[in-house]
Parts: sequence; structure tokens; C-alpha cells
Amino acid sequence: MKSSDLKILSLMLLLLFTSSVKGQLKAVSWKKISGITLQNKNGKNQNIAPTGLTVLVFLSPECPLCRNYIPVLNALQKKYTEVRIFGIFPGAAYTAKQISDFQNEYKVSFNMLIDRKKELTHHLKATTTPECILISKLGAIPYRGLIDNWASGLGQKRKVTTEKFLENAIDDVLNQRIPATSQTKPVGCLINDI
Repeated sequence: MKSSDLKILSLMLLLLFTSSVKGQLKAVSWKKISGITLQNKNGKNQNIAPTGLTVLVFLSPECPLCRNYIPVLNALQKKYTEVRIFGIFPGAAYTAKQISDFQNEYKVSFNMLIDRKKELTHHLKATTTPECILISKLGAIPYRGLIDNWASGLGQKRKVTTEKFLENAIDDVLNQRIPATSQTKPVGCLINDI
């Protein structure tokens, strides 16, 4: 094992054993995640494999915040080409055509998948759209919650974003540091039971 691999492994183990947040996962099983069948915008089944640092962002086509955050997520995907970003649409209410239309209308540059049975949503305990979860190749969750602090509450937005939680967490993990913020409370639309 290379020295850089050992540093990453040490960082991920430290992340796994840092103080846990009540009710939230600090690590997940990639075997479980990769075994969950999702659907892509073409209606084909697809799984997410553990090939590196991954961001799962739970989205809804009806949520105004989700639509407003697409440019931010596109910019992150462009900046961090080694990080995979997936937009996850939980529930059976969305069709592949709706997701494809959403992707075209908002010029989404990252993968988008439907979690019809909400298996992934429940496994990761996601509750809100947009809510992001950063997962390492080893299954550690170094960060989850808000993309940034632009939306401070429902219907409340800052003129200037002062905290880029997801971007900072990605940067920290890629540079073998523990993120200063490991969790924030997401703001947006609640994931419904449909």
C-alpha cells in the first residue's frame, strides 16, 4: 500500500470514529449502496459503484431550492472532476421523462437517478431536498446537509453565500483533512412518502 493510500485510510478511519451525530450515519456500506437499483433518465436500471469520493444530492423537480442549486452543483462537478455527483430523486412520483426534461431545462452536468422504492433514501436517512451526502470510497460520511448557507430557512435567502459547506468538505477530504463542519441541518422540501 502506498504512503498516500495509508494517509487516506487513516483519515477515513478517523472520520469513522469521530463523535457521531445523533440519529445520523457516520459510515455506510458501499456493498449495500451498490446493490440498490436506481433508474436513470432513460428509464434504464443503474447502480452506483464505489469508485471514489461521491456526492449524493437528493433533489425534487418541484423544489425551487433544488432548481436554484443546479448551477452551484454544476460548478462543483466542473471544479472537482475526480468527484462523482449524483442527483437522486426519491420516490415513484417522478418519471424518467420528467428527470430528463429537468436535466435539459436546467442544463444539469452530473448524473441523475430515480430512487423509486426510496431504498437509498431510507438507507442514508435523507429527509430533505436538496440534501447532500459526501461519501468516501471506504464508506465514511465526512459531511452531510446543506450545500452552502445561501438558504438560511424556508423562504429566507442571504444576499451573499458565506459558508460553502459541501465545497469545503470536498476540498478537505481531497487534501486529507477532516472537514471543519461534518453536518448541517438541510433546508428545503421534505421528502414525502410517495
